[in-house]
Amino acid sequence: MTGTFFITGATGNIGGKLVARILKADKSPRLILLVRADSSAGAQQRLSRVLRTLSPDLDLSAAKEKITLVCGDITRPRMGLTETDWTRLASEVTHVVHSAAATKFFLPVETAREVNLEGTRNVMDFAFQAANKGKLERIAHISTAYVCGNEDGMIYEDDTLPARTFTNNYESSKWQAECLVRRIMPELPVMIFRPSIVAGDSLTGRILSFNGLYTPLKFIHRGAVDVLPGIPDALLDVVPLDYASDAIHYIFAGSDDGLGKTFHIVAGKDKSARVDAIVARAVRYFRESSPARTIPPIRFVRPCNNGEANQSAGMKAGRISSILRQFEPYLTAKKIFDDVNTAHALQGSGISAPGLFSYFRTILAYSLETDWGRQIKDAA
Repeated sequence: MTGTFFITGATGNIGGKLVARILKADKSPRLILLVRADSSAGAQQRLSRVLRTLSPDLDLSAAKEKITLVCGDITRPRMGLTETDWTRLASEVTHVVHSAAATKFFLPVETAREVNLEGTRNVMDFAFQAANKGKLERIAHISTAYVCGNEDGMIYEDDTLPARTFTNNYESSKWQAECLVRRIMPELPVMIFRPSIVAGDSLTGRILSFNGLYTPLKFIHRGAVDVLPGIPDALLDVVPLDYASDAIHYIFAGSDDGLGKTFHIVAGKDKSARVDAIVARAVRYFRESSPARTIPPIRFVRPCNNGEANQSAGMKAGRISSILRQFEPYLTAKKIFDDVNTAHALQGSGISAPGLFSYFRTILAYSLETDWGRQIKDAA
């Protein structure tokens, strides 16, 4: 895969892993990485930390020769670039990968929209500029499978995103961003990728941020809860970081057949996991690995009985209960994600999503080894 790649979000989980994947697999591409930092030295420090964490076997010295770091911010006009740099870079770029996003569930709506919607608008403006210069070949927009909002049942890749209700500002702002991208798909060579819940690397457990799935698991490990607001047979679709980056890279590097299509980067119906099975295995692992801790069995309470969680003896002050209520919609859902486009695009590649329980102990081990990411931050 040749050309010049412009990538946002390179210091995030998927973006960082994708950068490492490209550097390992492709000998020719030049990477231009937009990094939010005050100086080139600061940008280099951030990127080096990310690549060391996610892909410690990567030769950073060799990688630096292929990378141009650009300090910028997707929320600012021209992404914070000077008009000269904006025009020059647009004339060089052949591929755009937009991975940057605000991923915390309950950001203020203005913040979520500023990053996820307006940031996407600015990146697509840059893509239009690159297309006008004549070199642009492809764009990857990293969305989320949860643009489906509160819909249950089968969620299709070809969902045209009608208006719906959402669990949080992250979902709604990503939905707005994808709607924007879909409107310009007839004018630009876009592929949309929708990952589901992303966990650590299936072989090493490595990940940068311990949000999403990791939050209730962390409370369970600390013995801070004995109930969760959810239903035992709710389904969680979880994919490891290495699968997500490998699948996106392979499809994006493939034929032009993928242009204009949406790809679910998901485990799928047969490899989604029941919530009660996830929790039971986590409790068992934590008791084995941390025998000095008191880890109670976990019960589930339905949303209508959510008050029980507040009164549980194992629950600390209402702060934990409040945090866990943010996850209630995911612990009660029965979504199944269609992945026909993805399966077809990956046919013959040898790339497939592993089931969560084939690497679950690996991601839990890395979580404990890094104290749920605290040691990663301390080392930064």
